[in-house]
Amino acid sequence: MAAAAQQRDTDTPQNDKRRAELRERLSAVVSRLQQEADQRVSDKHLVEQRWLEDIRQYHGRYESGMESRLKTANKSTVFVTKTRAKTNAMEARLSDMLFPTDDKNWGIGPTPVPELTASADEAVKRAKQAAAAADAQPENQKQQALAAAKQQQDTADELQGRIDEAKKRSKAMEQEIEDHLRECSYQAEMRDVIRDACRLGTGIAKGPVVSDKARSSWKAKQIKEEESGRTFTVYEMEQARDKKAAFHRVDPWSIFPDMDASSAEDCESWYERHMMNKKQLRKLAKSPGFDADAIRRLLMDDPKKSAPQYVSDLRALTGAHHDAKINRYHVWEYHGTLTAEEMRDLATATGDPDMVSDMPEDIDPLEEVQATIWFCQDEILKFGIHPLDSCESIYSVFNLEKDETSIFGFGVPYICRDSQAAVNGAWRMMLDNADLSTAPQIVVNEEVITPADGKWGLKGGKVWKRKTGAPQQAAAFESYDIASNQGELAAIVAMATEHMDEESMIPVIAQGEQGAHATDTLGGMSILMNASNVVFRRIVKNFDDDMTTPNIRRFYDWQMQFSPKEHIKGDFDVDARGTSVLLVRELQAQNIMAFLMNFGTNPNFARFLKKEGMPAMRLLVQTMMLPADEVLITDDEYEQQKSEEQPAPDYEMLKLENEMNLAKENSAARMQELQFERDTKLMVEASKRSMTLEQLRAHLMDKQAERESGERKMAAEIAYTDRQQAREPEATTGGGYV
Repeated sequence: MAAAAQQRDTDTPQNDKRRAELRERLSAVVSRLQQEADQRVSDKHLVEQRWLEDIRQYHGRYESGMESRLKTANKSTVFVTKTRAKTNAMEARLSDMLFPTDDKNWGIGPTPVPELTASADEAVKRAKQAAAAADAQPENQKQQALAAAKQQQDTADELQGRIDEAKKRSKAMEQEIEDHLRECSYQAEMRDVIRDACRLGTGIAKGPVVSDKARSSWKAKQIKEEESGRTFTVYEMEQARDKKAAFHRVDPWSIFPDMDASSAEDCESWYERHMMNKKQLRKLAKSPGFDADAIRRLLMDDPKKSAPQYVSDLRALTGAHHDAKINRYHVWEYHGTLTAEEMRDLATATGDPDMVSDMPEDIDPLEEVQATIWFCQDEILKFGIHPLDSCESIYSVFNLEKDETSIFGFGVPYICRDSQAAVNGAWRMMLDNADLSTAPQIVVNEEVITPADGKWGLKGGKVWKRKTGAPQQAAAFESYDIASNQGELAAIVAMATEHMDEESMIPVIAQGEQGAHATDTLGGMSILMNASNVVFRRIVKNFDDDMTTPNIRRFYDWQMQFSPKEHIKGDFDVDARGTSVLLVRELQAQNIMAFLMNFGTNPNFARFLKKEGMPAMRLLVQTMMLPADEVLITDDEYEQQKSEEQPAPDYEMLKLENEMNLAKENSAARMQELQFERDTKLMVEASKRSMTLEQLRAHLMDKQAERESGERKMAAEIAYTDRQQAREPEATTGGGYV
């Protein structure tokens, strides 16, 4: 009955009128957004034409009109694609610097609070002073002083604990963000952004967004057969949507920012175009938050627009088929501001009661709200509030060479355009000149001769007929040589190539070539390589400022807002270290090696190193582009080895051993002193007897031998006497009885 009453209420003329008015307002919002998107497409036309020329230059293709004119004039149409080599070298160099295999170009650390650190140091100092003062107090006041000292120590421990907890949480946050970035292949996406920036001048990334990646897993299921009663195990695939945040590279051809803005921070709104077929629309309907009914209505209607013209132009450059006129659904993704009234109309139309209830009754016309809208052919496919509470745009823009007047920058092909044109022009003239100067120009006198075969072309062994009555003195053939200008034209090519090296900021040494003035020594080559990195530091710094820092900062905001893990949350800062670490690897490796050799082996300095130099060794291995985890032990393994080592020696025992060794050394020194005195006396005695020192020593040795012989003889006589005395009583006793 209640449902019937509700149905009667919804069928009232007032409700019908209200729904009609709501549809009109909704149609007005979508129409406004569509008109603005079309205007953005028109405003970007000149930029896209420049990009097409850049892509032609990269692929070594002339504009169709230029190529036709050259062919009509029977001129050379070769294109020396030096631009491709320069562009690829820039892309490879930046990718290798910014995204090495063993390190990341960012970090997360606790916000530096000098007051907190100073307070902790001051608390430790006061605790030590209070403990020292307590020891000096009399017995009746010592307990109170000790309690005050303990309170000071507790305060110091609390402040230090807060600092340690902040570091621990920042480390956990860094690991969490790194895990999400690995899941979405962040480095691969950023390398694509660098490729776009090198070719077109502009690379764009988008995120964090909820990943649409589906994870597949096999689940075991038990099935029981009714007839036999046996149980079978079968496996069924289950797909679950990945809920992690992700970053994606955005096609620069499909993004339409505010063309009046000169940076991503100044953009008021963004339009991103997705050209989809019906299969892609069906997949989109399964994504969270999309209106399946609206997509169903789109599928019942055919797409109304064809692919943009640039698609056909790009396919023509690469030799693909030119048929790009197949209609596609132009699905627009809008990120920008809406008035509060428009937000209420969209919330009501999409049936979101929570959003409607959050809207105030009295709407201020000056109030705007950040929103995200997907629409196509007058249908709202998805609508929601901006996902981040910070209201920061989810798009980041990196320019290889910035344009002060536009958000779109300049790439290597645009920078090298004039030099590339000079190389092409000189090379074409060189080939045309070679064609003319290879063989002489032949002039044939038709009044004198005629070809036997009726053809005026030249070839070996050809027969010519002299005409009757032709003068004998008249020459039948004359030849004229065209001068060869290969040297002059080659010099132009060389000069244009040098200009291209300077304009592209990629010296030959950065491309792996030694160059004309490179040194043969290892140190000199290292200096040259580090000097060549100077031209890249500005670009890498721009990437840090415009791409890495905002990306990781938004990811940090995402984790703080949506992550259920409390142990990772805190007040942290993003550290983009592309220029500070990745650009100076070779120089850093040399410095670390010298540091370890000079200070690591010195016990007076080695005791100041953390974990016996383990962090320094890890940095050294990383600068050598080696996997540190496979070469060095981990921190846990290091702690385990430390725990298994022998306990520290007893310092009292060491002191006694040192004293004993010192006594032995003093005794040896005394023996040497006595030996020296003895030798001195021997020399004096030898001088008195007019003998050499050696003769005196030999005389003393003889005397000592005689003395030792006499002592042995005396000892033998004493022993003999003792034996005789021992025998006499035995003989007397025997004789008496006999």
